[in-house]
Amino acid sequence: MSQITILFVDDHPLIRKAWEFLLRQDSRFKVIGECESGELAVELSRQLCPDIVIMDIQLRGMSGIEATQLIDKVCPKSRVIGLSYHALPEYAEKMMQQGAKGYLTKISPPEEIFKAIVAVYNGGTYICQEMADKLT
Repeated sequence: MSQITILFVDDHPLIRKAWEFLLRQDSRFKVIGECESGELAVELSRQLCPDIVIMDIQLRGMSGIEATQLIDKVCPKSRVIGLSYHALPEYAEKMMQQGAKGYLTKISPPEEIFKAIVAVYNGGTYICQEMADKLT
């Protein structure tokens, strides 16, 4: 299997660097870009067409929800996984309605993050366990 290319979007530089470090620990993944805004996420998705976009929901300017909808248009092959500090069902539902294929919280353990990326890359959907417990 070739490496799964990933664009990571979060408005906090330390979070972006931490996730990039985490993802680089697994040889299945290749981080090809990172940015801090929905507008840049759409532009980088258009340019790079990553396999996976991990998208923070709450961004300055264009939200991750709005950016997800646009990414689905500029690079339909890219699959978005929503990301938030908040385990709120309405956030997951809004992201999925706009085309996201997965949802994680920022406290999801690394094993679950990796599992989500692979599941979504392979055409499935993934809701983190913390959120799945609230949706059932």
